[in-house]
Formats: sequence, C-alpha cells, structure tokens
Amino acid sequence: MNNLISYLIYFLITVPMIVYVGWKCFTVGKIYLMDLFTDIHICHSINRILLIGYYLMNIGYVTFSLSEGLKTETSELFIVSIFTKLAKTLLLIAIMHYINIFLLANFRKQIILTFKS
Repeated sequence: MNNLISYLIYFLITVPMIVYVGWKCFTVGKIYLMDLFTDIHICHSINRILLIGYYLMNIGYVTFSLSEGLKTETSELFIVSIFTKLAKTLLLIAIMHYINIFLLANFRKQIILTFKS
C-alpha cells in the first residue's frame, strides 16, 4: 500500500508539470510555426501533433520509470527518489525541446535556401 501512495504522489507531481509545460510550448510555439508554414491549418495541425507526441512521450516515460520503483523505506529516501525521477523527466523535456527547436531551425534554413535559389 505504501508503494501505491508513493506512485500516486509521484503522478500528482509530474503529470500536471508535464501538462503545464506542454501547454506553454503549444501556445508559445504557435508563433514560431506560423513563421515556418504559410498555411495556418498546417501550422495548427503540426502544433497539435507535436503536443500529442510530447504528452505521449513524457507521460509514457513517467509511467515506464515506475518500473525502477520508488524507495519508500524512509521519508528522506522517498523524497530523494521522487526528485531524482522528476529531474530525469525535466531533463527529458529539455532535451526534447531543444531537439525540436534544432530540427525546426534547420527546416527553416532549408526553406529559405530553397526560395533563394
């Protein structure tokens, strides 16, 4: 029962954080995508696909990371265990964000070079 409560606490911390960051990237990234794509429908569709992929990847990672288990012997180990898993999740979010930015920037360069030639 102790593990069930610890998993619930972990989910109550990580899932709202993932949803908040995803929603922020969705709303702010819309402007960046509008600069890349002239058709607003394509822009919105790509933005939604990126958001869904983001949610699936991160919530899936959080769920999968529970297979490692949480240390619940003492409250200190429990807190360290949750924050370690949270840090891994935040690093994954940051890495995914910068990979997306890098890929979209390269895509933009290719579009600019295509129209210049």
